[in-house]
Order: sequence, then C-alpha cells, then structure tokens
Amino acid sequence: MRGDTATRLRMRRLATTTARLAITLTACAALVAHAQGAPAVRPLAYTRLVLANGLVALINEDHSAPVVAVNVTYHFGAKDEQPGHTGLAHLCEHLMGEGSPNEPEPEKVFIQSIGGTSVHWAETGEDRMQFYATVPSNELETMLWLESDRMAAPLSKADEQHVASVREVIHQERLQNRETPVFGLARSAVTRALLEPPYQIDPLGPMADLDVATAAEARTFCAPYFVPNNAIVSLSGDLSAANAKTLITKYFSSIPGGTNPPHPVVAPRTLAANPRLVLEDPKARFSVLVFAWHGAAYDDPDRLALLALASALSDGRGGRLNRLLVYDRALATRVSADAFDMERSGVFQIAVTPRPNAPATVIEQLVDSVVADVIAHGVASRDIAPFQHAAPVNTITSLQTRAARADTLAHDEMFAGDPTAYAKQLDRILALTGDDVSRVAPRYLARPHVVLNLIPAGKLDLISRPDLPYTNVTPHAARVTP
Repeated sequence: MRGDTATRLRMRRLATTTARLAITLTACAALVAHAQGAPAVRPLAYTRLVLANGLVALINEDHSAPVVAVNVTYHFGAKDEQPGHTGLAHLCEHLMGEGSPNEPEPEKVFIQSIGGTSVHWAETGEDRMQFYATVPSNELETMLWLESDRMAAPLSKADEQHVASVREVIHQERLQNRETPVFGLARSAVTRALLEPPYQIDPLGPMADLDVATAAEARTFCAPYFVPNNAIVSLSGDLSAANAKTLITKYFSSIPGGTNPPHPVVAPRTLAANPRLVLEDPKARFSVLVFAWHGAAYDDPDRLALLALASALSDGRGGRLNRLLVYDRALATRVSADAFDMERSGVFQIAVTPRPNAPATVIEQLVDSVVADVIAHGVASRDIAPFQHAAPVNTITSLQTRAARADTLAHDEMFAGDPTAYAKQLDRILALTGDDVSRVAPRYLARPHVVLNLIPAGKLDLISRPDLPYTNVTPHAARVTP
C-alpha cells in the first residue's frame, strides 16, 4: 500500500507539473501570437440569422459530442423594475417555466423527459433573463418547438394558483441564496449604497413586494419583453447550421414582433462622501472588510484595465495588498479584488478577511495607503504581466462546455453587439501596459467609495474606524444588542 501511495503521489506531482507547463506554454504562445498580429484565441465560429420579426439567432457547430446547448436570452431584468414592484422579472422567469399552451408539464420536467439537463434551467439578473438546457442532438427540433411555444404565448400559466406556488419557490431561493449564506446580503447592501437607482434592485427582490404581486401585475410588466425582437436564440453543439436555420425559421418566424421594450436611463451617480455600512450576521465567525467603488460596464474599455488593476492588487505574492496584508504584516488571511460588470454600470471591489484580533482600522489605513499610492504613481507593466499570462488560458477553459459557448455568444451579442467580443477584449488585455492601468486608477479609485464592515452579530467592536458615523444595514431580526 505504501508503494502504491507513493506512486500515486509521484504521478500526481508529475500531472500537476505537466498541467502547469501546458498552461505556461499556452499563455506564452498566445502572447507570441498576439505580438505577431494573430488573435490570442480563435473566436468561436458561428452563423448568424436575423428573422423579419427581429429575433437574432447565433449557431455554433461543434460535433465533438452528440449534444446541443439551447439558450434563449431576453433583454430585461431587475433594473427594468420600479421601486415597490420589485422581483417581478424573477417571478416571470419562474412562471415561464411552468409550462406553455401546448406543453402542460413544467418545462424542466419535459426537458428531462427528452434526456436534457441544465445547471439552473433559468436565471434572472440585473440586465437579462435566460433559459437554457443541453439536450441530445436529435432533440434540437423539440427544444426549438418548446421555446417558440412559450415565446408565442408568454406567461400562459400566470394565474393566481401558479403565482402562489412560484412565490413559495422564490421564498426558498431567497433563503438559500441571500439569507442563509454568511454575509449573503452584502451584495445588496453595496449596490444600494453605491450604484445608480436602476441597479439598486436585487434580482431576487425583497419578499415584501413579491408577497403582494399578482398574476395580472406580472403579465402587465413582463409581457412586453417576451417578444422576438427582444430575444436571442443561441445554439452550440452537434448540429448543422443550415438545418438549425431552417428549424428556427419554422418555429419562430410566425411570432409577431413587438415594440422595442423600454429600458431605464442609467445616469452617472456621484457619491457626496464615503458611505460607511455595517452588516451583522449571527452565523458569522469572522469579519470581512469591503471597499467598493463605482466601476465600468461590460463594453467599456476601462473594464479591462480595472481587471488588470484588481490582479495587480490581490493576485499571488506579487499583489500589492496581498503581499502587504497577508505576508508582510500578517494582518489578513485573504485579500481579493475584482471588477464586476453589468450592461451599463459596474463595481470595483476589494475585500479583506482579517486575522483574529487584527485591528480593522489599521487594515483600512493600509488599504487606503496602497490605493493612494496607486492613484499617485500607478503600476508598472510587470505588475500586470501575471494577469496577462493567465488571461488566454482562463478564456479558453471558460468555453469548454457547449452551454458556456451558447451563453457567451448570446451575452456578447446583447451587451457588446458582437458575439465574439470576448476574443477581441482578450487581445486588448494582452496589449495593456502599465500606463493604461495607471490612467484608469485615479479615474475610479479617487472617487468616494463604500466601506462595508461585515461582522458577527453583536461584535460592533470589530468595525473599522468606529469614530466615524456609519449605517447599520442589518435586518432588525438579525441584530444583537450589545
């Protein structure tokens, strides 16, 4: 047994070394190709079809396995809702899954009956709603028929009985994704304090609004968005593009288009000061200190430089904040930085997990000093080189599944007007210099920002800068009086 274990360990180390070498070679090859003028990654090949009713279809052939991913994306989400009537988009997503005029079973049950599978089946975010599944390739026509059936008669199951049933499902979903996870409400706290009004709405909504929502209200709000000219059908897998175009035309061309649905204007928002927030969680055993600035939207070129900046601050021993707080000063167990994007907005965020008994005030002062130095002196090209080396591999591996390919094509078509925008953005990442990143740092990080203390319930002594006023955003039921 000892010899067998030793052999397995040697083989594991060999496999790890080989994998690292392959990743390094792939990244280096991409950088060389980019320097020679070739694209860093080969964009997905696709066929585009636009029907007379405005429906856009994107078709990617991949015959390596006998499956097809089908993704239908509608251009609306939580940001299109109105205060006091939130959660309706997510409610409609669930109602659309309850069945359609010619298929009385819930969509999930039906798709499973033909051999289909999915991760979540459907999702609703700030900007889009999507329905997706992967099925055997011989069931492509069945899936297109099913999706066209519910697009042709959206919300056909939106009655009070179905609304009541779906409401209970969403209750459980909110409990699972917001209220049960430690600090699960942190995202909502940051977006409400930082972002423009359309993006302050949580896609899961507060249950108070959903509890009084009616079927008629759901139909009135959502129906204008479930039209062909507001949708993208994206396919990836073992199919013939010519046959797929024929089937899409057969099942979707007769659905009438509608007026172009409205979307709210997202006006830039400037914070007058640095909002300081506290969120207590009775399940937490540690604290987290979060700093959040207004960021860049998906198609904004600044987003790529912000991603590089986030890497320069937090990735590996070379990340400035990671090196200072985790390794040099041993004040934190983890530092992360990232740039999150939406269609018309974004968030640049730094999160620090302090070590037990580490003073949060000192951590905040050190974060402020590093950010100030970056604003004043920028970063060097060598600081973003690890990010650039990893970017080609991350892009390639993110497109391994057919579902990911169909989703990426639809996403980039909707938010960048180009299904392969991701590949062009990768080329721009590889062309970034330290000067590019240094230019955007003061544009974003010199603005006022949110400081959020995430702490165990009742542990207000753990917050940073207790001398400054703050807002406790903890739901009253979760607060603990010291």
